[in-house]
Amino acid sequence: MFDQLKDLYNLRKQAQEIQKQMAFEQVTGSSKDGFFSVTLNGNHELIKVDISQEIDLHHPEIEKNIKEAHQEAQEKLKKLLAEKFQGML
Repeated sequence: MFDQLKDLYNLRKQAQEIQKQMAFEQVTGSSKDGFFSVTLNGNHELIKVDISQEIDLHHPEIEKNIKEAHQEAQEKLKKLLAEKFQGML
């Protein structure tokens, strides 16, 4: 029983350390047209949004482009997390 508690404590401590490390990781995703990009940290927090000065801000596809950029960043982050955790399993 004591060994199981010790293992649980170590696993929790390791997870907390990884969470701290992931806060420093960043990924950026861009819309397909390249006018928008978003940057997320490893804890899925939105760090930065970039909008090209060349875009017409009345452009009807702004929402679509932001979603594309966010989705790409999320996919990159999933891959990064999978690489980081691969050694733990």
